[in-house]
Amino acid sequence: MIQSLSSTIVDQRKAESIAAQSLRKSVAFRELTLIDEKTIEYQGSRIGITKNAFKSLLKLIGMSQSFAAKFEKLFNTEAKAQFINRMKDAMASNSGNLSNVTMILNPVNRTVIGFGKDESAKISNQNFIDVTSNMISDNGMNVTSWSTDPHTGIITIDAFNPKAEFGIQGMSDEVFTGGVTFQNSPIEGFKVMPYMNRQWCTNGLTTAMAQESYELHSLKNDDVNNFFEHMRSLRRNNFAPEGFADRVRTANATPASIHEMEYAYNRIKGHAGERTDNWIPLQENLNAYAKKGFETLSNAQKKMAKTNQSLWSVVNGMTHFSSHAHSIIDTNMQDAQAAQIQVSAGNLLGKNAFDHESSMPDVFTEMRQDGAILN
Repeated sequence: MIQSLSSTIVDQRKAESIAAQSLRKSVAFRELTLIDEKTIEYQGSRIGITKNAFKSLLKLIGMSQSFAAKFEKLFNTEAKAQFINRMKDAMASNSGNLSNVTMILNPVNRTVIGFGKDESAKISNQNFIDVTSNMISDNGMNVTSWSTDPHTGIITIDAFNPKAEFGIQGMSDEVFTGGVTFQNSPIEGFKVMPYMNRQWCTNGLTTAMAQESYELHSLKNDDVNNFFEHMRSLRRNNFAPEGFADRVRTANATPASIHEMEYAYNRIKGHAGERTDNWIPLQENLNAYAKKGFETLSNAQKKMAKTNQSLWSVVNGMTHFSSHAHSIIDTNMQDAQAAQIQVSAGNLLGKNAFDHESSMPDVFTEMRQDGAILN
């Protein structure tokens, strides 16, 4: 059975989410000084910044992450910070819309989680909780997980409707219970995405497939009415994303590439360590290629190299880990990290084309040499 959170736990999660409301402060861009990728200085005080905050700072000045990394390799960390600060100051002086920027702070761990041009606040955590709670109640849903990421400030709520069951034609063992993932980000705003629980092992999966994903940017009447209509449309379809069944069948019939398997492996290895192969058998597959003389593979080769697992198997390895690893092994995985793994699994399932989705099957059992023996 799918486990739901008790009302006591839900109340605790609500309080945690409200306390984590991000603070937005408009500051003069020139008054920010980058010390390194983890620290800035503002008005004489040093403040920690997250990886995403550093990425958003680079985006503001139009610098790619790959360029910053190459610059550091050629010189050093201090030189990179000095170069970024010079570019920042030049942008602040020459571009009127960058004289001031918005610094977004997380009050829980007192770090900067992002920089942006937009001074207006997104939908508050309190408003997000009010709207979401009404949606959950009106649609007869139960909450399976509720997390607030201390590093990003993102709230993620997974809820399902026990009556919203649907199957996959041609796959008799695949039955799902449908629902919605509600997410509120201090940077990206309010988003809803389809959420499915696979009944075989109650794995949770969040996918941003197609038009079923919806973003709510304000609480104006028109925006809220459109949001409610979107939810009604999802309910009419049993919360099953359009095209989901076709995607599952394709994933079940398509071998994962080494590149795709590595993507999945890297999402959970920080929590599973040496036991990661129990969910995603990457080392087993790499060893098989090494025995054939492929000890190292380029990215292009990894995409061409097939594994002994289907895409559907890899996706479910990720979702099983996120849903059940805490009861199997000792892991440092927090609720917010488990939620992100489920989103990553959904992204893998929903990618535009699997690496071997359109590859032709090998119809020959042996290779002939007709042309080579001509004389």
